[in-house]
Amino acid sequence: MKTVFLTIVAALFALLAPSAMAQGQPDADAVARFRNTLREAPLVPKVAPDGYDVTIVEFFDYQCGYCKKQHLAFEELMKSDPKVRIVYRDWPIFGGESDFAARAALASQFQGKHDAFHDALMRHQGKLSRADIKAAARSARVDWERLNADLTKHAAKIDAVLAQSNRQARILGLQGTPGMVIGNYLVPGALGLKDLRAAVEQARSQS
Repeated sequence: MKTVFLTIVAALFALLAPSAMAQGQPDADAVARFRNTLREAPLVPKVAPDGYDVTIVEFFDYQCGYCKKQHLAFEELMKSDPKVRIVYRDWPIFGGESDFAARAALASQFQGKHDAFHDALMRHQGKLSRADIKAAARSARVDWERLNADLTKHAAKIDAVLAQSNRQARILGLQGTPGMVIGNYLVPGALGLKDLRAAVEQARSQS
């Protein structure tokens, strides 16, 4: 596929259009704040190997078929490139079960089970039901009763993370899932392994 790269600066240029037009470019502090929030917000799941030098932020939905393919490409990438960090931005755009799956996955972090639960959800084929989500939790050894308690206890934090991810996806102009920010480049769509590796190398060369 033909890869379209857009910079974070370009996305913020659109967001800050009036002031950006006056100044000729978006405010550098605004760009830095956005980049930091995108990557470092609390309760946003991350896979971060020691010494990583490229960050991929993925906006995804657990019922998105292309996101499931992207998950497999990420797995292969990280086997061969131990210096890539992945930040998972839940963006549930396919209805109620997507929203519940995202909330459940975020809450599973309080048990230290996100990686396994995320993998189980991504490996499920087809649409998700509540029973499918519970089965994925069971396969990931997530305590279901505790998960539901954490969903209630941490509801405000989970709401805030999902609202922030939705706002950021809109700022970046994403129209669907998956969407990725690789380094400082926006990739609006899925990438196969070959293109993903090339995108990482391009981001690495510009860092």
